[in-house]
Amino acid sequence: MIKRKIKINPRAKREIDRYPLVSVYWLDICSDSSWQSLDACKKAKLPVCVTKGHLLTQKGGITRIFGDYSLADEESGKIDEIGNTTIIPNSVIVEIKKISWQGYRISVLLQ
Repeated sequence: MIKRKIKINPRAKREIDRYPLVSVYWLDICSDSSWQSLDACKKAKLPVCVTKGHLLTQKGGITRIFGDYSLADEESGKIDEIGNTTIIPNSVIVEIKKISWQGYRISVLLQ
């Protein structure tokens, strides 16, 4: 069902740069405990959810994403640990889009 497979860059100089930033669009299970007509249930659709993060792997029927990471070494970009992980079965993924920061100016506001 995946419409796009994103490649991991094993040659990136910084380890964190190997894992592209992506938006994963996937179908979620939906349940409803209220009373409804048969027609209303037949017309119900699955919600499309979006998960954003760094793509770790796409293999074995599973896509793995991580949102947070700590660096062991900032200069090399070596990752110490990852957090906020999401594991999504490929069978429910509608689309994966790579997020590109090229051409964008990112400002950091410090207080």
